[in-house]
Amino acid sequence: MFKRVTQSLAFAALTAAGMSSAVAQENDDNYRHLFMAGGALTLCSSFNSNNCDEVDWIDSEKMRTDRYLNLSEKFRLEATSDRVWSAYREETRKKVVDALELIHERVNEDIISERVFEREFTRRATLPTYNLLSDAEYAKIIDLLEVPMSSDFPEVVNVDESLNQEAASLYRRFMDIAAQNVAEGKQPVVYFSTSASRDPYEAIDFYHSLFTQLGADARWLPLDSAVVEARAEGRCDELNEVQEEVLGAYDRDRVHRDDYQQQVEFCKSAEAEYEMLANADAIFFNGGDQNLTRNTFVKDDNSPSDLLRMIVARVQQKKLVVGGTSAGTAVLTAKPMISNGTTASAIKDGSVATNPPPFGCDLDNTCPANTGPDTLTYHPFGGLALFHFASLDTHFSERGRQGRLIRLAADSTTPLSIGIDENTAMLVNLEKGDFDIIGERGVFFVEHAQGAANAVAATFHYLVAGASGMMNPFGLQTAEFSKGSNIVKTEPTTNFLSDRGLIDSMRVLCGDRKEMTLLNNDYRLVARIDDSSRTASAGGECQIINGKIGIAYQPEEQL
Repeated sequence: MFKRVTQSLAFAALTAAGMSSAVAQENDDNYRHLFMAGGALTLCSSFNSNNCDEVDWIDSEKMRTDRYLNLSEKFRLEATSDRVWSAYREETRKKVVDALELIHERVNEDIISERVFEREFTRRATLPTYNLLSDAEYAKIIDLLEVPMSSDFPEVVNVDESLNQEAASLYRRFMDIAAQNVAEGKQPVVYFSTSASRDPYEAIDFYHSLFTQLGADARWLPLDSAVVEARAEGRCDELNEVQEEVLGAYDRDRVHRDDYQQQVEFCKSAEAEYEMLANADAIFFNGGDQNLTRNTFVKDDNSPSDLLRMIVARVQQKKLVVGGTSAGTAVLTAKPMISNGTTASAIKDGSVATNPPPFGCDLDNTCPANTGPDTLTYHPFGGLALFHFASLDTHFSERGRQGRLIRLAADSTTPLSIGIDENTAMLVNLEKGDFDIIGERGVFFVEHAQGAANAVAATFHYLVAGASGMMNPFGLQTAEFSKGSNIVKTEPTTNFLSDRGLIDSMRVLCGDRKEMTLLNNDYRLVARIDDSSRTASAGGECQIINGKIGIAYQPEEQL
């Protein structure tokens, strides 16, 4: 599965070495090459009005406010046809036929919003069928029922009305670093990639509206793994079929006609992306599935595509800034790239170097061998290799991912691994390893990870927004604690397997306590500090340098 190891490792080494001397630029310690956000950067938009403070600016006659589905017989037949359902899921397909017919009878309308459809599908009579579907199967149904979208009704973002002003501030900060190499008074040219999305067109309006509103000349980069495959097979005119095979996306040519046609023309022009990025000041990678983005820019033999080489060179020369959120951050690493998994599964069952299992793969029997929906999977040769210091994880404390990151670090003998919380970002200078933490929450650093059957342990550091420091590929070198007062406004929890239990509970380590223990089901976590540790409170959180952590699966019979 993973070929040409030497090429991949050589590329990672080239990236690390190249970052040490930018071409034709004088050294600037304040320069930041990368913006890496931990995800959940929700903003107010016409399509997501629940993220808005005020909604009276939304014009439903000019803006996209929802996704609509057609429940007429013609579309129901297409969504449940044998062409798109495997024979071994025949019984489930028949139940979906009945469920869609019942929903249509209940609402007594052909065209309904996706929100209404989901509400109706999850009512008592059809809920059992809904629960039988994998994420891929449900997405397929939505695709095939979806009403075509007119480009005259785009999704419009309103940054100022966003309830999540931390996310708004982070995007503004990305725009600041995107403008580092732009002459005063000029618009930075920002390309955004939707390559992490199953549906490559869904987020185009969002990012175009967002970056335009923040002062950029915003442009979509239409390159994704389906385009790469279509070019390789000479099937650009059949891109819709390739999207079904590669992305599991159906009927995108019917639903997003204009964007689809733009991507087909892009597919036929092999040099288009080079011309685009030659003039770019920044590129932003969206959230979704980091494996899809990796497949877009890295070849099957694990060597970088020519476009990725160009991106790396322009970053080294301080001509291009790179940003990402969620999967768009995780994919930037040159170290092992995490792609799936929960802390519980990682501690108990370890990790597997393979492609990630599809969401809900246990429901439709599509899990790869030796994996389940919660298995910790990773790519041993990294992602886009732009960030050479550490493995990266996102949505970190909010999903209790400390255990899975420590397990990956231990199994892959990775010296340094980093987890970034939601609504939080790291700004990084790749030449010296200088970094700043900005946003709402914090960043978790893992060093000296060790693993055994059912247990992991490591040294850790936790810094919150306002902190800064310097790192190298072997660990944190210096750190300046934040003195901020930004308080995380969430209910405290002790759940460390899938929530903020560790971060919430280790606040006691900034007091008189030197050790704390948490129990979740059959799992035990112990965190402690000693004479080598430093601590400092900021906004109610406990920042720690040189803490120690251990997590073990200890079922009752082993206690």
